Amino acid sequence: MYVCPDCKTSLVGLHCSRCAHDYQLSKGFPVLLSKDERFRASREIVDTYDSIYTEHSNVWENQGRSTEFIRYFAELLGKYRAQRVLEVGCGEGLLLAAIAATEKFGTELSAQALQKTHANTPAQLSIALCERLPFADNYFDLITSVGVMEHFLDDRAANSEIRRALKDGGHYIALLHVHLTRWQSLQQKISEYIWPYPHPIRLAKWLSGKFYKPVHQPVQNKYTIQTAKASLEHAGFDVMQMIHKGNTPDAPLIGPHVIIYVCRKSAAS
Repeated sequence: MYVCPDCKTSLVGLHCSRCAHDYQLSKGFPVLLSKDERFRASREIVDTYDSIYTEHSNVWENQGRSTEFIRYFAELLGKYRAQRVLEVGCGEGLLLAAIAATEKFGTELSAQALQKTHANTPAQLSIALCERLPFADNYFDLITSVGVMEHFLDDRAANSEIRRALKDGGHYIALLHVHLTRWQSLQQKISEYIWPYPHPIRLAKWLSGKFYKPVHQPVQNKYTIQTAKASLEHAGFDVMQMIHKGNTPDAPLIGPHVIIYVCRKSAAS
């Protein structure tokens, strides 16, 4: 089912006959990282995310991955009745486990994360960069990512790869956090934890995460709601809908900086 992430030749026993590359396993998961020198930094990023997932569980809870959110987002994905689904940056597999699909795939940069995903749901899992996905053209009905686009090494390459791997008319549903100024970030935290409805337990968990083994992601791309939309459109997506607290106040999103983009693969090349 996998192809070489660089030349897209079908792999036989994790061997690419065209590039003469032999890919390896880590903790039982295929490591299908690009050999392209432009993505050399991915090797260090793998180590960073392995450390994050070793030291933490439910890593992204403070970024809004509540049970209520997982249910909401899985229902949103379910509207598209996809048979073959890929989650890019599947983390610990909480969303992937909630998705109803005949065939489920997940990619991550951490074998530690994939071990947790494997325990949560049956899916085909691999260590891979979104900038070089190890899947054939037109393979998936639906691709999704949650809080991942902000951390791509090359967002244009990643979005183009997602489009390539989607079937014609397929959908990409991406959640990302747009950039906030320090003042906007402070306002958001006050509204999330203090006023008008205090949440002392959630506040304590957030403060603990900030000062005890804080999570620092190695790549931070700063988008506005419009620059993120433009990036997706540049890759060849039609942005059909943008969901946020401003237009969907009942959505279980942690603040106005969280945007869900519902995109369709456009017919134009």
